[in-house]
Amino acid sequence: MKHKMFRVSMDTCRKAALCLLATCSGATYAQQKSLTDSIFKMHEIEVCADKYVVPKINKLPVPLQFMPITVNSISGELLENRNIVDLNEAVKFLPSTRLRTTYGGFTQFSVRGFDHTPIMIDGVRDERTSINNSAPLPDLSSCETVELIKGPASVLYGHSVVGGVLNVVRKSPVAQPLVKARMSYGTWNNKQSSINLGGKVYGNMNYRATLNYSDNEGYRQTNNKRFSGYLALGGKINEHHFLELRGGFNRDKYGTEIGLPATMKSDIYDANDNEIYLNKDESLPGLNPKWRYNNESDFFKNKAENLQLTYTYTHSDAFKLDNRFSYNHDIIDYFSTESIPYLESDNPIYKHYYLKDNKGTKKYICLDTVQITYPLRFAYDVHSYNEQLEASGSIQLNNGMKYNYLAGYNFVAFFRENYRGYGGGKPLTDFIEGPGLFSKIPVNNPQSMGYMKPHFGFAGVAESYTHGLYIQNLFEFSDKLKMMVAGRFDYFAYKYASADVKDSEKMGYTNRQSYDKMHTTAFTYRAGLVYLPTEKLSFYASYANLYLPYRDFPNTDATIYINEDGERFYPTGSKTFKPQSGFQAEVGGRFKWNQYLEASASLFYIRKNNEKKTLARRFEDPEDDNILKTVVGIVGSTASQGLELELKSNPLPGLFFNAGYAFTDAKIRKMKKTALLPLNDTEKGSLLPNAPRNTFVLAGDYTVQKGMLRNLGVNITVSYMDKVAHDLVRTVEFDRYWLTDLGLGYRLDNGIGLALNVRNVFNKSYHTQSLGRQLVPSDPRNIMATVSYTL
Repeated sequence: MKHKMFRVSMDTCRKAALCLLATCSGATYAQQKSLTDSIFKMHEIEVCADKYVVPKINKLPVPLQFMPITVNSISGELLENRNIVDLNEAVKFLPSTRLRTTYGGFTQFSVRGFDHTPIMIDGVRDERTSINNSAPLPDLSSCETVELIKGPASVLYGHSVVGGVLNVVRKSPVAQPLVKARMSYGTWNNKQSSINLGGKVYGNMNYRATLNYSDNEGYRQTNNKRFSGYLALGGKINEHHFLELRGGFNRDKYGTEIGLPATMKSDIYDANDNEIYLNKDESLPGLNPKWRYNNESDFFKNKAENLQLTYTYTHSDAFKLDNRFSYNHDIIDYFSTESIPYLESDNPIYKHYYLKDNKGTKKYICLDTVQITYPLRFAYDVHSYNEQLEASGSIQLNNGMKYNYLAGYNFVAFFRENYRGYGGGKPLTDFIEGPGLFSKIPVNNPQSMGYMKPHFGFAGVAESYTHGLYIQNLFEFSDKLKMMVAGRFDYFAYKYASADVKDSEKMGYTNRQSYDKMHTTAFTYRAGLVYLPTEKLSFYASYANLYLPYRDFPNTDATIYINEDGERFYPTGSKTFKPQSGFQAEVGGRFKWNQYLEASASLFYIRKNNEKKTLARRFEDPEDDNILKTVVGIVGSTASQGLELELKSNPLPGLFFNAGYAFTDAKIRKMKKTALLPLNDTEKGSLLPNAPRNTFVLAGDYTVQKGMLRNLGVNITVSYMDKVAHDLVRTVEFDRYWLTDLGLGYRLDNGIGLALNVRNVFNKSYHTQSLGRQLVPSDPRNIMATVSYTL
């Protein structure tokens, strides 16, 4: 199936967005001329006072106090005060989470120790994040709130929800006129600008629009450029009918990121005196963290568009019908240097060596030069359609009980074209031309050794279809006792076919082969009780299950498969492994005292069964002429247990605190050994990768309310990330670190705002990502100055 919708150029999008915002700005200004200054001041106060956020992610039309789930949220104001527009900076305010970026722009999000955490935009899942939890995400310039349900939420949002589900809620249309422009400049030539508009269009129809552009040279000269726009238009048609249209786009370019030359995989000896020169896991001394080893031809582009149409019919409190249709289109185009190993030789031609095996065989290594050995070329073109129809309401029963319900149907169609320029048993020279391929680069003061021109060699076409039927019930037996019972049935179908590339230099396919097909069904549920001894205090307990279908078809030419008994097997049929399954048991409590204090605590245990892991790469298959293959096996089961605490407080006008702590113990709980592959480092009890045991954040904001310093604001953020492993066999471990950020702002009475944000105040050196053993240095201390104007 081919799709041609929304194939527009970046210039066209820029012109259209600028024309749109100019038109909206003129309309807003015309409305504002008839208003008084006092109304403008009231509007500013209303925006700044939005401290506590009512989550929209829990679906049922009841307060969060009545729900047996754990939800964390971040307000848009907190992010704006800190000039945060990237999700990887925002999630530090969500305890027990970790978001990492690889290859320059692909984000991977883990919660409560598990990677599978789909990301939603306005309540609609980004299906790319359900495949492998790795995709570039849009900026947060249009964000109103970030919400996170923790733990399995398959009963709410379908398959592949293990650690939780994250929802980015974009700004809603507003009736009051709004014009706000921001311009920022910071360290490493970081430039940002945005405009935010809102107001009445006609009658009850209102709008909200944002436009954002950033150009950041970056600490490591990645030269990221991001351009996005968003428009929401909607309102009540009459007493019963509501209609809203939302749309957005982004045109982003990232500098690909491969990090510094690898840490040592073994002890390194000096060939002259046979003394240890470097220990295993150490980096070569003297590496400048700003040096880049990418090729001049590397690129990473992402362009996307989305539309969402929502219609709501409200008959009464007892019945509301909500229909939401959304369309998303996303294109990735990527080519980058990746592996840059040191030169090696069996002959004693270099100054250093390591021991290749237990027999003392020496492998000589050159620590002065690295080589581009495996640049990667791939692209994809994705279209997804999501239709969601829900009926909900609250019914007062005669016996004093109250019944709340939500019943719905969700259909998702997902189409993905994949293109790659590597593999298939062919040498890289069939896909990449130019002097840069296999070029040798000096470790000190690296320089590109010539261009590379990549080509596509393979294409694949994937389609998936999901049908979900669900119902959620919340029974209010009394003011003190609530019970939730929810269930969902999902049918998931997936098919994939290989195809020929129509043109090796651009996306497009021909001669599609017949599809390999699979399907699976699952029933998921959640049951829970909530007890409120007082109006302000509630306790809850719940039990929920999950499922996660696999999408890979058997390929014994490239993969060795290990079953749950630790034995090698050869899959038959279309499925390699059964879907993953699991459950979560959770207890928790909440306390809310007006605007002064909001606190929550939870204890959880999550178990995931039938979990597949990559156990080895480039393994010599003894049953197939020692051909190098990947080893994939069922490790048995993994589990995560922990404690989470969160506190928000607004004790005085202008003063706000947000603190969170989480302890997460995520491990392999059951493990089968295999005679084929020794797994000494991945035994029962091994910690899961990308799962910090301790995370902590403290954020404080204060704005002076009276006197000469009125409207002067300060904010501080202190965060802690425990050490984590890069992969299951702990090839690389990222050390624990503390970070402190400070901000200072002042708003003049004429609408001009000034701000200064300092990140990593104490200039901490740390790492959060790597490509194998190639560590990527994180940003040292940096400063951003902002000027804003609110009309």
